[in-house]
Amino acid sequence: MASTVLNAVLRPAQAASYLAVSRSYLYVLVERKELTLIKLGHRASGILRSELDAWLAKRLEGARAA
Repeated sequence: MASTVLNAVLRPAQAASYLAVSRSYLYVLVERKELTLIKLGHRASGILRSELDAWLAKRLEGARAA
């Protein structure tokens, strides 16, 4: 179960790598409210993998429509 939870949330550097964007652009997406950064602890934060997948799917739909 713990590995499932760990795979469900990615830390910002991991999330940026997963999306193939820079960490700074990832934070731009958070500011634009396209992604949600969740607190995992006192100094730790992450983004749900399902949210990253949904963001990628939305980008794919836009690319196909163009």
